[in-house]
Amino acid sequence: MEQIALFDRILEEMGAGTYVEEVKRARDEYFTLISELQDDDPSYERLTASFLNWYILDRPLGKLGTPLQVFAARPELGEQERSACSRLAANIYSLFEVLRVEPGGVRLQDLFTLEEIRVGERRHLAGLERGDLLEARLVPLEDRLVFASGASLHPRQASGIIKAAVERSRLEGQPSPVELLRALQALSFRYVDRFRERVPADKVYAELGSESAT
Repeated sequence: MEQIALFDRILEEMGAGTYVEEVKRARDEYFTLISELQDDDPSYERLTASFLNWYILDRPLGKLGTPLQVFAARPELGEQERSACSRLAANIYSLFEVLRVEPGGVRLQDLFTLEEIRVGERRHLAGLERGDLLEARLVPLEDRLVFASGASLHPRQASGIIKAAVERSRLEGQPSPVELLRALQALSFRYVDRFRERVPADKVYAELGSESAT
């Protein structure tokens, strides 16, 4: 079973029925910094996809583990399904810098771990250039990593501010990577959806240097 089909199956089962209220609570939690998101905002689909990835792959359902872990623990699963769960659990969510675009893929550096990673697909590479900063989730698919839906490209004018905040996170542990990624989502939303890119990006992202960013 491919990871995408597995993800959709888990979402269908754990995003409805008795889990509806849990999804609502998770959504409120995830969008604490973007409480004004509307379905006609340009970033609505991207942010919704990012939330669903987080809900299935990262957010615990109490003491039971994440929806993925709960599903993977089912005794009736076959070996193929268990293997697909293990591969999906190996996803990587981080902030990446584009090192170079290659035929059939792109070379990235995880700015938190400094690990170099190759993404092997063509679908989401349009417009990517060396030096771009990309908040993304990478998921294993067959023998390669691919982009999950919900990736966000941050404006180049804010690159220096963003890199400085990541460096503080790496050296001081504050804010944590998760907190910083959530702050970046909110700033990207403000820049793209509320200011419609009419306010200089460096002014919008300047919050990363203050406590209000987290």
